[in-house]
Amino acid sequence: MPKPLEKEYDYYLTIREELAREHHGKLVAIKGDEVLGIFDSYRQAANAVYVEHEYGTVLMQELGRDYEYFSGIYPVAEVGSR
Repeated sequence: MPKPLEKEYDYYLTIREELAREHHGKLVAIKGDEVLGIFDSYRQAANAVYVEHEYGTVLMQELGRDYEYFSGIYPVAEVGSR
C-alpha cells in the first residue's frame, strides 16, 4: 500500500530544481501530478488549497530546501484563524 502523498512527493522530486530556480523559499502545493500554486507562506497556501481539497491530500513543500518525505498529517485548527 503506498504512503499518503507518495505520488505527489515523487512528482515534486521531478520538478523541484526547476521551480526552486524561480521560486526559491516559497511553498509549492501539489496534488497528484498538478501544481496547485506557489505561495509565500503555509497559511496562504492552506487558505487557498483547503477550500477545494481535503486536508491531507495535498503535498506542501518549501522550494530550495530539501526535507525528507514525512507522511504524517497535522491538525489545521489555526489555518483559517487570524
